[in-house]
Amino acid sequence: MTENKLKQSLKPRHITMIALGGVIGAGLFVGSGSIIAAAGPAAILSYLIGGIIVTLVMLMLGEMASRDPDSGSFSTYASKHLGEWAGYSVGWLYWFKSMITITLEAVLLGMILHDFLPWLPIAAGAVFMLVTLISSNAFSVRSFGEIEYWLSFLKVATIIAFMTLGLTIIFGLHDGVPAPGLLNLTAHGGFMPNGMSPVMAGIIVVIFSLGGSEIAAVAAGESENPRKNIIKAIKTVILRVMIFYIGSVSILILCMPWTDKESLASPYVSLFNMVGFSNAAVIMKIVLFVSFMSVMNSFLYSNSRMLFSLSKRGHAPTLFSRTNARGVPVYALALCFVVCMSILTVHFISNDDLFMTLAKSSGAFVMVVWIFIIIAHFAMRRKIKEQDRSPEEFKAWFYPYSNVVALLALGSVLISQAFNITSRFQFGFTALTVLLIIASYYLTRKRLFSSMASKPL
Repeated sequence: MTENKLKQSLKPRHITMIALGGVIGAGLFVGSGSIIAAAGPAAILSYLIGGIIVTLVMLMLGEMASRDPDSGSFSTYASKHLGEWAGYSVGWLYWFKSMITITLEAVLLGMILHDFLPWLPIAAGAVFMLVTLISSNAFSVRSFGEIEYWLSFLKVATIIAFMTLGLTIIFGLHDGVPAPGLLNLTAHGGFMPNGMSPVMAGIIVVIFSLGGSEIAAVAAGESENPRKNIIKAIKTVILRVMIFYIGSVSILILCMPWTDKESLASPYVSLFNMVGFSNAAVIMKIVLFVSFMSVMNSFLYSNSRMLFSLSKRGHAPTLFSRTNARGVPVYALALCFVVCMSILTVHFISNDDLFMTLAKSSGAFVMVVWIFIIIAHFAMRRKIKEQDRSPEEFKAWFYPYSNVVALLALGSVLISQAFNITSRFQFGFTALTVLLIIASYYLTRKRLFSSMASKPL
């Protein structure tokens, strides 16, 4: 074993595809239907607002990462510009959120495997996928990059095929399938039939879906040219959000009425079925399997690197900053495996909805992490405002107005959870978790100082 040494072996194509595929998952393929069914055509606003927020936040993260590429990413920047308590808190919060996401993806993968192989229990399938992807991550960062590259490529190809098909339906290029035009925007109760509340609730789901964009900034720290690669990756945020999310959701809304709950339960399958693809359900199930694998693979990577960074900065046991000869923090991955196995065991033994309820809190955790990014970026810009900066140096757009807009938007969406009976528990759980993590920083620091003071000089 060597210590504190990651390998810079990711290629530019790996970083670019990680950035492209990081936000394409079940939140788009499945979650979009539930948002449309609740908000009507105004679901476009949920995706537009969520897209604007993630674009602004990722550009802020990109500016910080281009100045100081680091595997700890936003946790490191929060420590540097807001104080050690902030870096500790956001790092552990992200680690905890990642654990929930990884375990959720394992369960979903186990369910799909069970559908294809009925003799394989869901629990066994979940454990099998967890072991498989952790083994892949443990081999080398290059193996992670290659697997994520091809998984993301398949997801991007699916979205492009879907959007192409949707456009052919909209323009009436299929016999027997009438061109809907703009009719579905207003024909069934208006553009916003259920008011603004489901639109706000939809933003939370969208942000949860877009959570994963930040992984590109983490991965850039192990690329061959981190400063150049992170800018290239972050700049694709706008393209992928506007085209893949807002574009594909707009096509869904135009092609089928929001009142068709049955079709929206699996909207992408329904669209393929409209033009006679009889095997659409099987194809989409395979696409979902690939998507879940990609998300799980990415968060296993970012989770281990975040713990590695926390350990390097003295916020976690030094064991987790040790790497193998290929530059992989294997002890951090081992802890991830133990924790995920524990969560899976509790989930399958208890057979209740507690785990799924906690999983729904992930969107709120992402928003808290992004709030730290916004404030850290603002603090950084205030510190360097007197410094001479090269005209070629990357800068986030519209500073400081973008910080204010993004902060107010995220704060409003978070607070709205407290007044919505369906999300009140998630709000309380998120607030309690954040407070406990912050408190743990001061408790562990006090204990450390006490033990140092008790040692004889």
